[in-house]
Amino acid sequence: MDKIYKVSEFNEFINNYLGEIGEVVVEGEISKIDINQNKWVFATIKDKETSVSVFGLAFRIKNLDVLEEGMLVHIYGIPRLYKKTGRFSIFASLIVPAGEGAIRIAFEKLKLKLEKEGLFDEARKRPLPMFPQRIGLITAKNSEAYSDFIKVLTARMGGIKIYFYPVQVQGRNSVASLVRAFDYFNHQPLDLDLLAVVRGGGSLEDLQSFNDEEVVRAIFGSKIPVVSGVGHEKDITLTDLVADLRASTPSNAAELVVKTKNEVLKEIDFCVSRMESGLKNMLNNKLALVDQSVGILKSVFSKRVNSFHQLIFRFEKIFYGFKQKIQIKQQRLNELKKELNSFMDFRLKETKTKITSLIRLLGNLDYQRILKKGFSITSNKKGKIIKTIKDAANKDEIITRLFSGKIYSKIFNMEARLHQS
Repeated sequence: MDKIYKVSEFNEFINNYLGEIGEVVVEGEISKIDINQNKWVFATIKDKETSVSVFGLAFRIKNLDVLEEGMLVHIYGIPRLYKKTGRFSIFASLIVPAGEGAIRIAFEKLKLKLEKEGLFDEARKRPLPMFPQRIGLITAKNSEAYSDFIKVLTARMGGIKIYFYPVQVQGRNSVASLVRAFDYFNHQPLDLDLLAVVRGGGSLEDLQSFNDEEVVRAIFGSKIPVVSGVGHEKDITLTDLVADLRASTPSNAAELVVKTKNEVLKEIDFCVSRMESGLKNMLNNKLALVDQSVGILKSVFSKRVNSFHQLIFRFEKIFYGFKQKIQIKQQRLNELKKELNSFMDFRLKETKTKITSLIRLLGNLDYQRILKKGFSITSNKKGKIIKTIKDAANKDEIITRLFSGKIYSKIFNMEARLHQS
């Protein structure tokens, strides 16, 4: 007997079965789209015969603002059956415009949005280095775009180091692949001069990854200048508009990045010629200025020389008069010197005579010489000289100074004697 399912079991069984199918891509026209609380996306797509519900998470579906009803789209997602209601839907992870018309509408809407934000402003674009040495290349591995870029680059200038990051340029994972490439080069210490993102031509749908908002913002946020060479000359992508320099093709990107050897030599010759011309003009101007300055200096110097000669003449006259005065003063000084020497000799002799007389007088007044003749000096204990008998009394101790010593004695008897004149 066949297994009998409950409704909930059946719905769960079918949902699990559908989940094993994996991701599918469904094309249809949007008949209804609604974003609930900026979190969930509810949509319905249809063709001529039927319709299917679509559910998704808003934060995962990046380009919601370019989607609109009536637009043909590709839904990337997993089919599922909602357990409670049994309603069939597609759980979408990516919704992209499909068909030339829808892609063109999405392109114009996104272009207008980014233009208003200033991502395409020419003023913010950076100049490329004149002689790049290290270039990061972003394109598909083994693609014609890669070959064309390398071939032209090598032919024009050697010695350039290329850092290649292979990417998918179209399809489901191409956007993420391109964004990873820009993130890689901007976070590696490679010291790159510029990045080149190139791809061969194709339809608007083929180039859709290069019109994706994530890729455009990755280029806008790059710290390294970016050259975009996507498609053919007539193709213009949003990466072309946001890049620092737009090239018409991958080969043209290489041509714009480096000059040919002949172009470099011509530019060097041109620069040398301009420098020579500039130096000659500057030299001629300086020589004319020097000649003019020399003429002015000659005129000024001639006037100054005449003034200087006059000054020297006046100085010589003053100096000659001053010299005569000095000679007169010198003569008078010599006379005064003789008079002074004569006066000093007289005064010296006179003073010497007076000093000799004083020495003799002092010698005569020296009490030692008087004592030597037999005289003596008597004084009391206090040192007072006894001149008369009144200066002493009985039993006083007295000191008698002789020429060769002192006698200490005591008075026992005094006799007064009149001094006879």
